[in-house]
Amino acid sequence: MTPDVPPELRQALIEVARAAIQVAAGLASGWSLASRSREAKGTGLRAAVFVTLTDGGELRGCMGTLDPEQPVAEAVAAAAMTASLDDPRFYPVEADELGDLDVHISILGAPVELAAPTDFVPGVDGIIVERGLRFGLLLPEVATGHGWDGERMLAAVCQKAGLPSDAWREPATRCLVFRTVRFGGHVVNGTAR
Repeated sequence: MTPDVPPELRQALIEVARAAIQVAAGLASGWSLASRSREAKGTGLRAAVFVTLTDGGELRGCMGTLDPEQPVAEAVAAAAMTASLDDPRFYPVEADELGDLDVHISILGAPVELAAPTDFVPGVDGIIVERGLRFGLLLPEVATGHGWDGERMLAAVCQKAGLPSDAWREPATRCLVFRTVRFGGHVVNGTAR
């Protein structure tokens, strides 16, 4: 089940993400972020959120939270800041990049444990694997972008968790799926899409 995110809220959350990214790049003050967050807070929606930054379709940063109790505007602001500054795979976003960046927000539905690890639809479902203290997550669009089938997506999420690629076959590994509502826009201007 995915949360209902009406068009007005989608646009408001894009504005929150834009403001957070501009603050991270040193182009705006915290005041602009605070005012954008206030505009989006009125809904009361609380959800797990990921923010993905792309440059020409290539990943530039992706961070988020699985906390479903955080107000969505706060979660988007925090995820946009961390995707801009703290994704360990990339250097921090700089001001001169903003014109080239797109931001995509994924609002996650509640994860559901799978009865059988392959009982999901790559590109529609995101996947989480857990074993002990190891944890990995892939958003649904990762499978689509790479042309992966279910087993390849499971192998990739296991590797992301620091597990062997076939760990999903072992009973000690939990496999969960979730669906997302995904929308985005250009970082500098433009409307949500």
